[in-house]
Amino acid sequence: MGAIVMNTHAAEAISSSRALVRVPTTGCVCVENLDPELIASLNGLAQRDSLLQRILRVTVVASQLGEGERLPDVVGNYKVLDYAIQFLPLFPFEPGLRYCAKFDPRPLGGATPADVTTLDFQLPGQVSASRAEVEHVSPSAEVLPENLLRFYVTFSNAMRRGQAEKQICILGPDGRTAPDVLYRPPVELWDRAMRRLTVLLDPGRLKRKVGPNAELGPPLQEGHRYALVVGGAMLDATGRPLQSTYVQDFLAGPPVRTRVEPSQWRITPPRRRTFDRLTLEFPIPLDGALGPTGISVVDDARKRVAGVTGIDGDGRCWTFTPASAWLASEIHLHIDLDLEDVCGNTLRAPFDAPAGVVETTAPAGSMISVQLF
Repeated sequence: MGAIVMNTHAAEAISSSRALVRVPTTGCVCVENLDPELIASLNGLAQRDSLLQRILRVTVVASQLGEGERLPDVVGNYKVLDYAIQFLPLFPFEPGLRYCAKFDPRPLGGATPADVTTLDFQLPGQVSASRAEVEHVSPSAEVLPENLLRFYVTFSNAMRRGQAEKQICILGPDGRTAPDVLYRPPVELWDRAMRRLTVLLDPGRLKRKVGPNAELGPPLQEGHRYALVVGGAMLDATGRPLQSTYVQDFLAGPPVRTRVEPSQWRITPPRRRTFDRLTLEFPIPLDGALGPTGISVVDDARKRVAGVTGIDGDGRCWTFTPASAWLASEIHLHIDLDLEDVCGNTLRAPFDAPAGVVETTAPAGSMISVQLF
C-alpha cells in the first residue's frame, strides 16, 4: 500500500521493517508508492483536512503515559503529491525527541490492519564541544523605549522547547520578577534552527487605555531600570544546561509612538567602482529580525541587487555589501511597508495607533534613491 519515508537531517528509524529512511534536508514525513486510486480520492483536500490527519498521524512518543492519556499530535500541513502524501511539521522536529508516524488507510475503505504502517524515528542530537550560552540579545542598547515590543535571544547551540516561561523573565527596579510583563504564547516562538527565541512583552499592556493596559498600565515605565534574565537551567537540545545565567540590564526611555519615517534615516552612499558598503543609520532602532530583509537594494529596472545585508545588535545601523562593484550612478532602496522598529511601529502606522487608523497608500519614502559618487 505504501512505505513511510522520513526526510530529515540524519533521521534514524527505530522500528519499521517496511519503512525506507533517507537523509535529505526537507524535514518532512512522506508515505510513498501509493495507489493512483487512493491519491485520486485525496486530491483537493485542504492542508489540514481531518481525513488526512486520520490517515497520516505524527505524534511525540512519550516515555511514560498515564491511564487514559494519549500521544500528543505534531501539528503541521499535508500535501497530496502524485504518488505520495507528505507531512511538514509546523515547527521542526527536535533532535533527541522520539516521534511516531502512522499511516492508516482504513478510513478510505478497502484496507485491512495489515496495510497499517508505523515508523518510530528521532533526530540524533548534535553534541557541541561546549555547553550552550546566550550569544547575543537584540536590541541590546543601554536605553530602550518604554513601549518596547520584543527581544530576540540567540543561543550558541540548538535549544529545547518548553522552558522559556520558567527560565526567562524581566526583573523590575526592585530586583524582583516584574509580574505580567512578558507575553507567554501557547507555543514558544523559535526559529527553525531552535537557536533564536522571540520574547514578547505583553502587547495588551502596550495598547494604551484598553484591556490589560487600562488595568495594569504599561509593562515598562520610563526612567526605571530593568533586566532581562535567561536562567542558567535552560536546557539545550541534548539536555545540557547553559554555561551560566545571562542578565542584560537596561533603562526604560521615552516611548516611540510614531510610524517609521525613512526620511529621517541617515544614508552613507558608497563610491562607484568599489565594493564599499551602503550604510543606513536610524534614529529609532529597527527590529533586529525584520531589518535585514525589510530593506533591499534594487536597480533602475527594480531588480534586486545581489549582496549581503546586516544590522547591528542595537538595530540602529543597517549595511549592504554588494556582490560586485557598484557601477550605476544611482541605486534605489525598496522598503517593505511592514518593516518594524523595536516598538512594532511600521511605515503604515504606529503600533499603538487608534483602531482603524492604517494608511492605505504607500507613505512617501517607501522607495529611496541614492546617488553614488
